[in-house]
Amino acid sequence: KMQVYLKLHIAAVCISYAIFFVASVAALLYFIQDNAIKNKKGRAIFAPLPSLPFLDKLNYRSIGLAFPIFTFSIFCAFLWSEKIGGIHRWAHNPRLAFFIAIWLIYALILHIRLSAKMRGRKVALLSIVAFVVIILSLFTACP
Repeated sequence: KMQVYLKLHIAAVCISYAIFFVASVAALLYFIQDNAIKNKKGRAIFAPLPSLPFLDKLNYRSIGLAFPIFTFSIFCAFLWSEKIGGIHRWAHNPRLAFFIAIWLIYALILHIRLSAKMRGRKVALLSIVAFVVIILSLFTACP
């Protein structure tokens, strides 16, 4: 039974990270398209890119889809760690700090979008920062 939690955790993390990647690509394309429009340069080069509202919506919806999956992965990791030696053992794992940081950044993005109705460059920047934290977590916390 304990292996089920581990398998669910790994699957949910992989799925959520893949969807967060889509969100970060949308955010990066948002910056590229926004700069091209503001500088009135490269219209021919960046014309095939989707519109800014589409990229903003894709970023938001991707995060909205991935966030509960990522939350589920943390819950599964907690249940798995309880079975293998207790939460106190997991508390000293650097992965926990990264999971919490990633979760908080994406929660902040969703909160900003829902409560402050903020969109655009600031949300795109936060989305890119969050994915950079994911990448750092993969290099720092993994054995």
